[in-house]
Amino acid sequence: MYSKNVKTIGYRETELAIRIRVAATSWYYRLAQFSHVVFSIAGLIVIITYLIRFRPKHILPENVRVLVDIMILLIVAHSIDMILLHLYHIVQSFRVSSAEPCLIREKVSFCAPFRYTYAFCSMALAICTYCIYIDRVACAFYKHYTKNQRFILIAQLVQLVVISTSIVLWVYRNEESDTYLLSCLNVPVASVADMTKATVAVFPINFVCFFLSIGLFRHFKRKEEGSSSRFDIVRHFSAAVDVESSEFLYRTTGTQAAIMALFSVVSLAMRLVYNSLPRPVGLTIATFSYIFSIYSFVVPLIIVQYVRKTSENRKSRILSHVGLKTVGSEGAQNYFEMIKSQWEQ
Repeated sequence: MYSKNVKTIGYRETELAIRIRVAATSWYYRLAQFSHVVFSIAGLIVIITYLIRFRPKHILPENVRVLVDIMILLIVAHSIDMILLHLYHIVQSFRVSSAEPCLIREKVSFCAPFRYTYAFCSMALAICTYCIYIDRVACAFYKHYTKNQRFILIAQLVQLVVISTSIVLWVYRNEESDTYLLSCLNVPVASVADMTKATVAVFPINFVCFFLSIGLFRHFKRKEEGSSSRFDIVRHFSAAVDVESSEFLYRTTGTQAAIMALFSVVSLAMRLVYNSLPRPVGLTIATFSYIFSIYSFVVPLIIVQYVRKTSENRKSRILSHVGLKTVGSEGAQNYFEMIKSQWEQ
């Protein structure tokens, strides 16, 4: 009787492994994996373009610049992780044979470096957005902001690292390292519920920040228009930078919120239809539903387009303003040349 049960269990495990191999070697599942590679590479290309051509032209408040640079770094790390992870699985899907179908799966312990990297990056991106808006709110309403700006930045960086790391460690605290996963993109069964809780708690931050961006843009715009310091170059320049940075954050945060909304809809749809679909199709949809690779391409693209547009508009306004106002007084000419120099720095 015992021998018969062992044979039955062994047969079921082999049958499951064969079904998994068939699913993992289907062309549409490989296409879903390769899409992550394509979007991640495209994102890296856009980021390189931004760093080389547009970052020097991107005028941001000091603290915001540091946090945006961290966002870019997180996207780079996430993209590299996705490229390595999915290329590995694609290669493995071509190497696996029908004689050893179980080789298509990987241990949870093997996937840990990939999993911890993309989990930390995705959580840290949400927390980093939150930190940016704390800084902007402090700038808008805290009268000693300039004096304590460096301390605020340090506090934000500590908060970013501690919260992101704590969430990831908490989510995966119960993972069983000896169990197997079809893809390192999958969350271990023991951690699925905790990952859902963390996602529900963290990602709505993007929607809160989006509405904050609208309010902050209006606040800084009124402050700029009501300023009596138009002939104080430094103060007027700072006010204009606050307005530009608020518009920039409005666009990027709006994009993030839209992607998070899409992620929620796709994830819910996947859970509703997954069990009614053939396994290869279900796995393909599940792989497509992780849309952070699209995020890693779209957000840098929005940044590049915004900086290009604002740089062109700024240059046009300055040249027009200088052309109209410098006729006559030599002092006025010097003044507007100073403004032009400030804006182009």
